[in-house]
Formats: sequence, C-alpha cells, structure tokens
Amino acid sequence: MSRTSGASLCAMKAGASLATTMGFSTLDGLVMSTRCGAIDPGVLLHLLQDRKLSPEELTTLLYEQSGLLGVSGISGDMQTLLASKDLAAARAVDLFVYRIGREIGSLAAALGGLDTLVFTAGIGEHAPQIRQRICEAAGWLGVMLDDDLNRSREELVSAASSRVDVLVIPADEERAVAMELLNLETSVTG
Repeated sequence: MSRTSGASLCAMKAGASLATTMGFSTLDGLVMSTRCGAIDPGVLLHLLQDRKLSPEELTTLLYEQSGLLGVSGISGDMQTLLASKDLAAARAVDLFVYRIGREIGSLAAALGGLDTLVFTAGIGEHAPQIRQRICEAAGWLGVMLDDDLNRSREELVSAASSRVDVLVIPADEERAVAMELLNLETSVTG
C-alpha cells in the first residue's frame, strides 16, 4: 500500500485564509501522493458508467491509486520520482509543479498580489528541486529563489532581488493542534 499524503495551498491575508485549493473532501485540489486532486466530474461518470467501476472501486482508485502514483505508475513518493530516470516519473513531477504554479496564480489573484510564498511540510521542506521549479513557475509574480539558500537549511531562501519573500518553515502540526485546543479551552472557560 502506498503512503497517502496530502498537498494544498492557502492564500492568507492578516493571518486569515481567503482561499485554498482544498475542497469538500481530501481528494480535491492539488495532485497528491496517491489522491487525484481536482478532477473533471465527467471522468467520474465515465469510470462509473463506461468502465463499470463500483463505488468502492472508484473510491480506492481516487484515494489510493491516483495522484503521483497513478500518473507515474512507479510511486507516490516525490524523492523516489525525482531519483527515477523513467519518463513517467518526470511526467508526474511536471504535473505536480504545473498544478501548483497554476494554483499560485489563482490564489495570488484572490489576494490581489503576493508578498510571501511559504513552503512547509513534506515536499515543501525536503525537496529543494521542487521549490526551485515552483518558484520559476511563479517568476512572473516577482518570485526569485537564491539557489544556495534553497539548498541550505535557511528559513529565508529568496534572492535579494526577489519582490516576494520565499520561506521554508518546518511544519509542527501537533503543536498547532495543541495551541488551537488551548485557545478553545481559554475561550470556553474565559
């Protein structure tokens, strides 16, 4: 069984989310490790009606056999795909970068511009090649990466001439959940 992991983007202004790539379920948005990301509903109808997939088979396909794994046929793990010489692995990586670049444009439009681009968690923290390609795709927004800083463990990795700050911030999801619970407890007992 492949490891499932998600990926998403969020446009934030003054600490509040204005727009996101996430949707109703964990399937929507970006292409992920084994999840499909945004998909044309006509594909789902085709799979149900013409390919005669059962709802259970379709669920397994969309959650566990799609995304980077489905496109590459090799793996849903980005490091494995980056190390592979297989053209299908390159296609999966290209699709991932393309979709993120496209969504950055959409979210920048929702914000009315972009002043900071933050990479975090999984691929965002551990794949400097992907950060580089994403920043190149967002170059039209004034995003410029410093190659040496990008390969380092620095937090600020943008070039001095970049109009947009590019940060790599380690994820600490457990701490974030604990802080939200403390805030909730404080507001309830307040």
